[in-house]
Amino acid sequence: MIIDPQFIWNGLVVGSLIALAGLGLTLLFGLLNFINIAYGDYMAMGAYFALAANVRLDLPIVVSILIGAVGGGALAVVVHKAIFSKFMDRDPIVLLVVSIGMAFILRNVIRIVWSTDPRYYAVPVEEGPSFLGITFLPEQVAIIAMSLIVLGLLFLLLHRTRIGIAMRAASDDTDLARLRGIDTKRLVIYISLVGGIIAALAGIMLGLDSNLRPNMGFIALIPIFAAVILGGIGDPTGAVIGGYVIGIGQEVSVAFIPSEYKPVVGLVLLIIGLLTRPDGLFGEATR
Repeated sequence: MIIDPQFIWNGLVVGSLIALAGLGLTLLFGLLNFINIAYGDYMAMGAYFALAANVRLDLPIVVSILIGAVGGGALAVVVHKAIFSKFMDRDPIVLLVVSIGMAFILRNVIRIVWSTDPRYYAVPVEEGPSFLGITFLPEQVAIIAMSLIVLGLLFLLLHRTRIGIAMRAASDDTDLARLRGIDTKRLVIYISLVGGIIAALAGIMLGLDSNLRPNMGFIALIPIFAAVILGGIGDPTGAVIGGYVIGIGQEVSVAFIPSEYKPVVGLVLLIIGLLTRPDGLFGEATR
C-alpha cells in the first residue's frame, strides 16, 4: 500500500508543533527536575493571548503572535515566582501535584474569560498550491517555517551564548553549576521565560492549524510527553527528533486506522522506543 504523501506532509506539520513544545518542556524539566503538567495550559493561555490581540484589538496576526509569546513567557515567570518557587525544596511529587492544580486554574480562567466555544484567529482562509499530490496550506507552511526558525534560534542560544551554556550546565548538574559560580536561581527565571515563550508559540501554531479550545494544551500533552520520553528525558535534541517521529507516525497511521486512534499510535511508538532504546533515542539516561 502506497502512503498518501499528504499524510507525510501533515505529519511534518504536527511533528513541528510537538517538537517545539517538547523542547520547551525538556528545558524546563532539565533545570527544575519535575514534569510541569501546567505546561499544556501555558500553551493554551499563549494562544488565547494572541487571540485577544488579533480579534479584540484587531491587530495583525504577526503582531498578535509576538504578543501571545511575550504573554506566555510572562505567565510562566509569574507562576514560577508566585507558586512553584515556594515548593522547590520539596519532593518532585509535590511539585507535580501543584502543577496539576495550576493547570486546572489556568484552564478555568480560559473558560471564564473566553467561554468553552471553539475560537479562530482572524486570518484569511486560502487554498494552497498543490505539488506531487500534496496541498500546501499557507498556515501549514507558516507553522513549519516558524518552528524551524524558533528551533534554530534556541539551539544557537543553548550552544553559542554564555547564558545558554550555563543553562545546559545547570541542567546536567545543578549542584556542580552552583559550585562553579552559576546563579541557578536567576537561570530558573530565564528558563521559565524561554519555556513559556516556546509553549505559547506552540499553542498559537496549534490554534492556527485547527482552532482554540480551553483544553487544547492538555490534550496536546499526550504526544508531547511521548516525544520527550522517546527522545530521552532531559535531551533537547532527542525531544525534537521524538516530536517528528510521533507527529509523522500519528498522521501516517490515518492511512491504516481511523483518525480517532492517532493518540494511541503515539503511545505505541513510545512503548516500542522504550523497549528497543530504554534510555531514549540518543542514549541519554533519565534523571
